[in-house]
Amino acid sequence: MRGVVYSCGPCPYLPDREFHAFHPKPNPPSEIPYRVLMDHRFRRSGDQLYMPMCPGCQACKPIRIDIERFKARDDQRRCLKRNSDLTVTWHPRGRDAERDQLFCRYQMTIHGKPPDDEGLNFLLEDGGIAGGELHARDSDGQLIAVSVVDVFADALSSVYCYYDPSQSRRSLGTFMILSEIAHCQAQTYRWLYLGFLVHGCRKMVYKARFLPHEVLDDGQWQRSE
Repeated sequence: MRGVVYSCGPCPYLPDREFHAFHPKPNPPSEIPYRVLMDHRFRRSGDQLYMPMCPGCQACKPIRIDIERFKARDDQRRCLKRNSDLTVTWHPRGRDAERDQLFCRYQMTIHGKPPDDEGLNFLLEDGGIAGGELHARDSDGQLIAVSVVDVFADALSSVYCYYDPSQSRRSLGTFMILSEIAHCQAQTYRWLYLGFLVHGCRKMVYKARFLPHEVLDDGQWQRSE
């Protein structure tokens, strides 16, 4: 596969490192499906596919949850119980005032700045890959969390999750992954892909708490029970 390696600036995961990524040409490639490329360390960002290719670093490792054998931990069951008042439903990808307001509150609180219009449209740029969203609403009908996912014949792939930052007690990030797992179970999907598990990055540790899972290491899926 032909392509170009770009230096993308500071690493978003580890301090004092530069992030480099391989971008195939054309992007996305027409001859290899994204579902296949996910098992070769590729990830989607908007309508572009990339593979981390940082000199001397292999910290970014894809992780996927085994849906058939998943068993919630005690803390995850407590999270489900705390959020038993929420209703989760499936929706097409899209934009409206309600989603925009929630996304802006999340970005402002978590990342310190509101998104511009380009940022608001970013989640809609899917490169032709099928997908949708899971919406969580409270008993008053208020939208409090959204998971954007890609859909394949045997798997879901998490793209992005945003939620009401004022409701930290709910652990909505964990709850939405559990909701993605429940959707996979209902649709009999085999896997839920969670992007990269980055060794040394504390904000990525939560992904390893969903068991059993597999991590792609040196081209082989390594299992953790």
